[in-house]
Amino acid sequence: MKGLNISIIFLTLFLFHGCASGPKNTIPYKYRTEAQVKMECEAEIAKNAQSNANAGSDAGNFTMGFLEAMMEDWACDPLK
Repeated sequence: MKGLNISIIFLTLFLFHGCASGPKNTIPYKYRTEAQVKMECEAEIAKNAQSNANAGSDAGNFTMGFLEAMMEDWACDPLK
């Protein structure tokens, strides 16, 4: 019972620490210019349009499709 109480305390502290609001980057185009973001975004979209990764075939292609989508999201996000 004592171990369960300690576990609950650590879990609670971990959740509150992870969910604490910290400083957020709210300045668009802080690290890259608007032209750089647009260029990288268009290049990533063009690259992904010619990809053979198909989400319906198997786990490997699903994973590749997911990673390509994440890379496209990062390229098109002006705050990253």
